[in-house]
Amino acid sequence: MRLLCVLLLVAPLCAQQITREPADAGGTFFVDGIVYHYAARDNCTVVVATHSVINHKFLALKVRVYNAGPHSITVKPEDIAVEDANAQRGMVAISGADLARKMRKPQNMARYAVNGIGGAPIDGPITSDMVSPAFLEMMKAMAARGNGAPPAKSVLYTDTPGALEASDVAVGPVECDDVCRLRNREAQGADALTQLQHPSSPDTVEQFALLANTIPPRANVSGVLYFPLGKLAEAKSDSGHGKKAGLVRVTVPVMGENFQFELPVE
Repeated sequence: MRLLCVLLLVAPLCAQQITREPADAGGTFFVDGIVYHYAARDNCTVVVATHSVINHKFLALKVRVYNAGPHSITVKPEDIAVEDANAQRGMVAISGADLARKMRKPQNMARYAVNGIGGAPIDGPITSDMVSPAFLEMMKAMAARGNGAPPAKSVLYTDTPGALEASDVAVGPVECDDVCRLRNREAQGADALTQLQHPSSPDTVEQFALLANTIPPRANVSGVLYFPLGKLAEAKSDSGHGKKAGLVRVTVPVMGENFQFELPVE
């Protein structure tokens, strides 16, 4: 009887340990010196990055949301919460349209380093590689393998005349893992954070702004949120060099779940 009672007590604990959900997949990657953070759940992946822009007067938060689920999802910029982590206070975004109007005022053109030339090219098109079944499975489990084509057969060269004989070992297909594909998507076309570090036109600022969007299955949406940078509190960074830096805490709600990130701002 005692043994039966012990088994009845232990069984639920074992079941809880077996059915415990795994931790969210996430990490970082770099594109032209800018660090991107990503987090993945079953049906969506969120990628974020920050950088000071427009003559270092504003903070640009770039957000991209991938929908790998069977249903459409809606993302609204007003639902994304950004907090000054050092000062423990919320930050209020300024819309791309309002910021563009401020930049068009003659008294602000020098202050914001306004470039009067037309807007920058819009983000590049979504290629078949970005919406392939393998990529969607990768976003769901962050473990799917890429399906890149094998490289063409080539000749190996040395510093002396003549070529080395090719190896008899068959060369397999080049693999592109989850981070590779996420990085390639951000590096494709005109990157908003890179463009906005240089003198920009009001049209460019407005074009890159994140707007409310409903994302169909197997698609993604990206854009930039702008925040005044002057009031961001700074503290010594963890790098150990004594350099002060800002820190923002970002919460992106998608499908009833919160994706949270802490991003340094130098």
